[in-house]
Amino acid sequence: MMLLGAAAIAVPLALHFFYRARYRPLPWAAMTFLKQAIEQTSRRLRFQEILLLLLRCAVLLLLAFAIARPTFSGSTAAGRGESVDAVFVFDTSYSMGARDGEKSRIERAKEAALTAIENLPPRSTVQIFSCADRVAALGPISPGNLDQARQIVETIALSSLTTDLLPGITEAQNALERGAGTNKEVYIFTDMQKLGWDRQAAAIRAKCDEIKQRATLLLVRCGNPERPVRNVSVVDISSPGVEIPHSGTRIPFAVLIRNTGKEPVRNVAVALEVDGKSLEKEGEVIEVINPGETLPVTLTAKLDAAGPRVVTATITNDDLPGDNRLDKIIMVRDQLRIVIVDGSPNTRDPKEASSHYIRNAILPVSSGDLDNYFVRVTVVPADEAGPGLLGVCDVCILANVPASSADRPGIPGLSKEFVDRLGEYVKNGGGLLIGLGDNIVPARYNQVLGLTGANLLPFDLEDAIVATADKPFKIAPDTTDTPSYLERFKDEPFRTVMADVDVMKLIGIKTTGSPNGRVLMRMTDQKPFLSSRVIGEGEVILVAGSLDARWSNWPAKAGSYLSFARMTLQHLTGKAARGANRIAGETLIWNPTEATKPFAVRQPDGKRMKLGKATGGEGGKKLTVTAADTSLSGVYQIGVEDEEPLNGPRFAVAPDLRETDDLTSMTDGEVEQFLGFKPVFLQANSANEQGIANERSKREWTVWVLLALFFFVVGESFWAWYCGKAW
Repeated sequence: MMLLGAAAIAVPLALHFFYRARYRPLPWAAMTFLKQAIEQTSRRLRFQEILLLLLRCAVLLLLAFAIARPTFSGSTAAGRGESVDAVFVFDTSYSMGARDGEKSRIERAKEAALTAIENLPPRSTVQIFSCADRVAALGPISPGNLDQARQIVETIALSSLTTDLLPGITEAQNALERGAGTNKEVYIFTDMQKLGWDRQAAAIRAKCDEIKQRATLLLVRCGNPERPVRNVSVVDISSPGVEIPHSGTRIPFAVLIRNTGKEPVRNVAVALEVDGKSLEKEGEVIEVINPGETLPVTLTAKLDAAGPRVVTATITNDDLPGDNRLDKIIMVRDQLRIVIVDGSPNTRDPKEASSHYIRNAILPVSSGDLDNYFVRVTVVPADEAGPGLLGVCDVCILANVPASSADRPGIPGLSKEFVDRLGEYVKNGGGLLIGLGDNIVPARYNQVLGLTGANLLPFDLEDAIVATADKPFKIAPDTTDTPSYLERFKDEPFRTVMADVDVMKLIGIKTTGSPNGRVLMRMTDQKPFLSSRVIGEGEVILVAGSLDARWSNWPAKAGSYLSFARMTLQHLTGKAARGANRIAGETLIWNPTEATKPFAVRQPDGKRMKLGKATGGEGGKKLTVTAADTSLSGVYQIGVEDEEPLNGPRFAVAPDLRETDDLTSMTDGEVEQFLGFKPVFLQANSANEQGIANERSKREWTVWVLLALFFFVVGESFWAWYCGKAW
């Protein structure tokens, strides 16, 4: 609009033509000889007047141009006076909660954003997005409502997710399309963590280049590049022993903590509690943990009641609170019910039964204490194994049991009804341990329990392999798959006692053709010894050898055999709580028994979110309730929407620890090299009114136009004086 002032150029033109000299021709003989000289002088004066006119017109044009505040980039950058369509993208990964000065990074981001809003020209708009590894539109409903935009900025909260800037940058580009103005600015408030740029580097570069063509890209650094972040993370809570959690006991837990920063952290206080009960809280202080160091801290917790319990570990005294707490749900048993199906029972001499050693490993108490022990074991021969046994069973063990009665003459095997029920049992969360032996016919096992049958075996079986007396097979604990529940066999003392086992006979395992199978441990010649397969909510563990002493001396090696039995029970019974332990961003899934009422979830911050009614249920499918928004770490609980309090299952959501594996922040030069062009860099604590104004001033021609105007005014004044001289 200011350029319309250039119409004032008509004023000197009008004055020039309106007041030009008027005269009448008057012949005068005496002046005839002067006519030629006068004509020459008139041409010179006319040139001077035209040049003076052009200078005056240029002065007016430059004045109008300066008031219009032109920019270098035309429609892709805004000067100080033109309205702006601004897009704010906030990095809300939990590394933004780091306090590397008097304020946290997110606090600096909010202050810088509020300052940026205050400095927007009249009639500007703002669209605000939060972004971690997913993006959320925060508002305002009307982009021109800057008051609402300020309120949104002040209420922005951090998530427990990791950094990925691509979703936010992509949505910022889409928001530019919705803006009606010609001047656009995209602000990204972030700590410049390298992880956020590297995860999808090529796509980020392409999107930023597209934004550069239409808008000014401003990267607001919210961290203090001169101060590294001291950070210690709670990595895991586990039981360092082989004790199965059961009510009325106090058991040890290993709280694993790791220094992910670049400086030592001192006086780290580690605490443990159960179900938020401060009375059960125990703690220990670590004097120092060095960069990159991982330390286990063993604390005990009393488990008063059976059922799913929430064990919480917390630490203090570092700069980043986002990974200082870890909640984990464990299943506490009142009783553990185990069914052992014995393929070679022996009532006359129980020691010769296939179930003898595994039963004693599960029940490490005297016969007089069995009634008071929390584990209940039922041993049945194969011909008495009915499907009803699996209805009251936490773990089922098959010890040298033929797949059917037709496998070995005179030796009863599994009934079809039991096999059918066994498949459902595992899918619904049951644990199955299979030990082989002389009663096993590999081809029949594959047919009945393999892929073409109940589909329970991790891999198909092959013919037996026999070692020589002077050269038995040896187990290689170093081959234990990681991560797995048996990985402690890589360390002492488990490693030595397992390597000392002599195995004389094995059933071959065909590791091809079963993508879901997993080899957990091998022999020294790389033959599989232990394998597993997750089926539905349950799991099958397969031992290529026998669970008795017929094929090896393993049962006589108490250190390895007892540990394996207890670890396996602990693992299989713990699967009931495994689906309740998730990582931030993962979906929570629950299978209710009825679908008539809508459900809701209570989040760790106390807010309720409606989930609607359960889906599925047709054709025998399970009813399913899902909660997809798990951006916060902590304890969630699902239940019927109108219940108070909710009484459904609880879920423990841990922060995504990938966020703090590498806290390195990129420098301005590294970001510029990464993008291939130079965006506008601002430091959050200096992104004040003057800083933003100066940035917009850098994009204007105003100063240069005013300088040109000054020279033109001086030139016009000099030329007017020169032309007015008497000749």
